[in-house]
Amino acid sequence: MRKALCAILLATTVAMATPVAGSRAATPLPAVALTAAPMPAATDELRELRGYDTTGDPETALRHVEDVLARAARTGRSDPVDLLYAQAVRARALSSLDRTEEALALFRQVDAGLAARKAPVTAERASLLLQIGSELGALGKLDEAQDYTQRALDLADRVAGRQSPEYADALYGLALLDYQRGAQATALPRIAEALSIARAHATATGENLDSVVVYGVSLSALQLNVSDAETAVVTARDIAAWAEERLPENHRLRVQATQQLGAILSEAGQYSQAIPILRATLEKRRAMLPAGDPKIAMSLHALAYALDNSGMRAEAGPLYDRAVEIFEANPDRIQANGLSTMIGQQARVAQWEGDEARGLALREKALATARRYSASPEDPIVLAAENNLASALFDADRDAEAAPLLAHVRANLKVGPTARQRISAELLAARIEAIRGSNAQAVSDLGEALAPLRTRLLDRATARGDVLSIAAESRAAFMQLARIASRGPAQDRAFDALQMANLGDLQGAFSSLAALQDEYGPEAREAIRSYLALAAQGRQLHKRLDRALVAGDQAATRSLQAEVAASDAQLREADARLAALVPGYRAITAVEPARLADAQARLRRGQGLLLIGSDETGLVTQLVTHDGVVSGEAGVSGRHLMQLQQRLRASVENGLLDEDAAGFDRQAAFELFRLIFPDPVRKALRSVRELEILAPGSLSTVPFAALVTRTPEGADTDPQALRRTRWLARDLATSVMISAEPLPSRPAVAGRKLTFAGIGAPVLGPPTLLAMRSAPRVKAGDVGVKALAELGSLPDAALELRTMASRFDGGSQLLIGADATETAVKAAPLEQARVIAFATHGLVGGALRGVVEPGLVMTPPRVATPLDDGLLTASEVAQLRLDADWVILSACDTSAGDSENAPTYSGLARAFISAGSRALLLSHWPVRDDVAGRLTLRTLEGARKGLSRAEALRRAQLEVLESGDVAGAAHPATWAPFVLVGD
Repeated sequence: MRKALCAILLATTVAMATPVAGSRAATPLPAVALTAAPMPAATDELRELRGYDTTGDPETALRHVEDVLARAARTGRSDPVDLLYAQAVRARALSSLDRTEEALALFRQVDAGLAARKAPVTAERASLLLQIGSELGALGKLDEAQDYTQRALDLADRVAGRQSPEYADALYGLALLDYQRGAQATALPRIAEALSIARAHATATGENLDSVVVYGVSLSALQLNVSDAETAVVTARDIAAWAEERLPENHRLRVQATQQLGAILSEAGQYSQAIPILRATLEKRRAMLPAGDPKIAMSLHALAYALDNSGMRAEAGPLYDRAVEIFEANPDRIQANGLSTMIGQQARVAQWEGDEARGLALREKALATARRYSASPEDPIVLAAENNLASALFDADRDAEAAPLLAHVRANLKVGPTARQRISAELLAARIEAIRGSNAQAVSDLGEALAPLRTRLLDRATARGDVLSIAAESRAAFMQLARIASRGPAQDRAFDALQMANLGDLQGAFSSLAALQDEYGPEAREAIRSYLALAAQGRQLHKRLDRALVAGDQAATRSLQAEVAASDAQLREADARLAALVPGYRAITAVEPARLADAQARLRRGQGLLLIGSDETGLVTQLVTHDGVVSGEAGVSGRHLMQLQQRLRASVENGLLDEDAAGFDRQAAFELFRLIFPDPVRKALRSVRELEILAPGSLSTVPFAALVTRTPEGADTDPQALRRTRWLARDLATSVMISAEPLPSRPAVAGRKLTFAGIGAPVLGPPTLLAMRSAPRVKAGDVGVKALAELGSLPDAALELRTMASRFDGGSQLLIGADATETAVKAAPLEQARVIAFATHGLVGGALRGVVEPGLVMTPPRVATPLDDGLLTASEVAQLRLDADWVILSACDTSAGDSENAPTYSGLARAFISAGSRALLLSHWPVRDDVAGRLTLRTLEGARKGLSRAEALRRAQLEVLESGDVAGAAHPATWAPFVLVGD
């Protein structure tokens, strides 16, 4: 049985159903010569075909089988049964090439021939029956397929036993039919059992390795399909590793397993991990397959989707275009309503690029495609395309054309109240209402529509992994609520909506409990497994409840509501148990929006709180002070906003490489300032001296202190012009926030002298400025001890830590060089230190395969152990016991989140705060060793003299900027690397 379920599901990011072979006229079958008295040589060659693998390279396999059959025909004396089974091998090769009808006809001919000759009933005969069932299932003839498949299972049980590969194959075949009928709950355990049998057999014999991969890939796909992304990721990782270890590098199934892992990671929201995997798979398929093969299009689309959602939409656009081009040339290979979705993604990219005309044309094309191939005008794909086109028409001031489309969508949507399609339609209706002058009604209607979604996002009965995906899907809706509410008196609704729009950014660590469970003891591991199982069960109940609500089945709705309530209660209990067993879990994952009144009450005169929201149409900014609230908007395409940020990053990088000659793109910094701080906000900012900032995604990586508040004069490369520039740091002390709620307040311990712990300068490779670029294995996703040892060492880090230690009275502890190990950090009495400094490399959580959270590089051991693998991750940090006024992370990329589109501080910062830190100083980019010590020491000294932490950092930055003894001091790459979290 080789029609893998992954071909049916193939990760929902591909947004299409099974590639189904189109109708083809069956080619004439070679004559089956049934002669007696075989020649030994011909018989041997034919018998050798029986175990021949046709899946790795089916084209080559087909040529080989046909060559053997041709030689056998020339002898005229082949064994009839051997010849029939050789024809079955040929049929398997045809099946692997999606030549389904040809394969089915040949399988039937073989079966009839064996029956006519009364051939012995063997396990091989069971496989033949199963293959007939497989081809029938692929053609949608499910009842006939069920009959053949059940006969195969019974025969395999009788002649080979329930631990045989033939029995596993038949179980898998029945699972496929279950899935095709919609009985996913029945399919899952059958595939799991088939995988267990096949794995045991393959391990014992070294045979049938491909079956393990087929079943495992299918199991992960089905787990994802039933919304169990956590378990799907674990399964996909396991099967990809199995395939990489046991199958040849270019084996079709090995490539498919890797593709599936990347697609499932992407669907689970772990885009940065998915991207390198999907890139590698695409290159493999390009090398193995013809340029227009639909499998290449699937790889192109999966990679584009991951890039798109991780903030790299400029790279995603051409990949979407090529995928659509291939599928349009092969319309028989996909369900074309999936093609409509892909064209819609092209339209999103066009809108992001600011090309509204192309975006509108593509929306029209997507709707036309959906209508052409869908069975009904009420098909969900048609309704989605209509809603998207209505939105584009509305943006183009073509309201009369948009209105009937939206009315049709709202009247025919058969989804629950929290479904993305429902929210999208209500969002557009609210926009129309607002533009027609009913702003208050639009706020009320959209707020009511979003209320169930808000409740679900904040409920601890919602699995933490689901919060990430739901938050990503709902960001646009909450942004629109914030935009509409900010235009009127409902500023409190805008304040709440901006926090909800950024909710996914606040969940930076523990995003994959399943991947972390082996790091804890038996009780915690069992608690995680129980939690994940309950979460999967709860998802299914919520889906069933939504279907009952849509169907208007009141009896089923009441029954399911009771089941959902009981399930939610169980999940809340499991969540509480996790909080008791997994250090930092609650603090890292608990996010509750602050109330506007509470935020205002805690602000003193001169302090401000800035919330920023971003979507495809622009920015919404809200400034909150003790006395009032001011909001503003800035229209800007996503592409232009990204380009401004890229220009700043390029300026910083050039400054790091050549601090004497590099310039800084002050015009980009000035334009970005005006977008983030629109006119009403700029005017209100005059009364603010200290500003806390909550920004989404890549905007949180902006060095706010280095934004330019007045039109720059002079040359960008002139140090004196840079010093005369009106940087934001000249007017405001800034810090960033984890949430609109203040950090926990922990009183200092009376009578204790300030003590210091310094950790870093790990023993690594030769020094290099941009270490990640010089460590190809780490960049490719390998974070084993050998790969970490390739990272460049930091030659001045030890001196920085020693200098800092010398400035503190009382005891200090230094873990430097060979002493800077994970083992030593975990054993150190860090709770005694009031200031803790790390001087090392930080790795971005989610960007590296096998790492689901950010971490700090320590001196790697020779051999990794569960206690020490050279990487101190966020979840391990959360288990430390701290009582620190400051944690300073003077490292490369320690402020980084999960991707280009992720917040700077959601991972490590949350972990250190959970462990007991009151404030953090983190680096935006690689910090020059000679400057890091000066900035951090001046900041600490200023805070000890009574300045606020933010003001102390601001003065330290300006001191470096104005200094004459620091090379390149005027360049922001030198003076603005740090960001303050908390104050």
